[in-house]
Amino acid sequence: MAGVKVVTAETVDLISINDIKVALRIATNDDTHNTLLTACKDASISVAKEYLQKSLLKQTLKLALDTIPYADSSLPNKEGITVGPYLQFTKRSITLPFSPIIAVVHIKTFSDSDVATTMNASRYFVDTISEYGRVVLRTGETWDTMLRVANAIEVTYEAGYGTSVSTVPPAIRQGAIIMASHYFENPDMVIKGESISSIPSLVNSLWKPFKAMRFGVGLG
Repeated sequence: MAGVKVVTAETVDLISINDIKVALRIATNDDTHNTLLTACKDASISVAKEYLQKSLLKQTLKLALDTIPYADSSLPNKEGITVGPYLQFTKRSITLPFSPIIAVVHIKTFSDSDVATTMNASRYFVDTISEYGRVVLRTGETWDTMLRVANAIEVTYEAGYGTSVSTVPPAIRQGAIIMASHYFENPDMVIKGESISSIPSLVNSLWKPFKAMRFGVGLG
């Protein structure tokens, strides 16, 4: 089983309630709807990250794996695996979810007696260029063995476009503002004259080019 946990969250928000006020033609000094606008802002940011399957502003994440993903190329390229026998040939890389990847803090493995060992960073290469960031074993290196039966490997890493909202693509931010405005003006899911959709078509057109896509079945 694979799991991702937020270790350190973003320190700034992707959008502000003033961004939403400007879009809604509400005076920025009008605090009447601040509580609702804050809820709409938070919901919009959460939906953006889930829809895009990406980190937007810098955060620290921890990926826990039961074992190394299989090397069988017919299996989907996704973080971790579910259950199955140990195979002789395992992948030489671990795919990290919620890109873009900034850096890997450390990789730890755990023995069956729960003793942690931190892998030397010289043993692996961090790929921050690919659509899905990876840690890849260097030539001649192998993964540690005789590990515990669950959460045997932990990869702690930093992900996001940067620490400032200016580093996030403008289309992603604009989509989040529109989404928050949509929540404010349309508390019901069904909008007269439009088909039922959780993501308005305009927002989808802004976000779709940045969406991290996964293909295949049997995702872990």
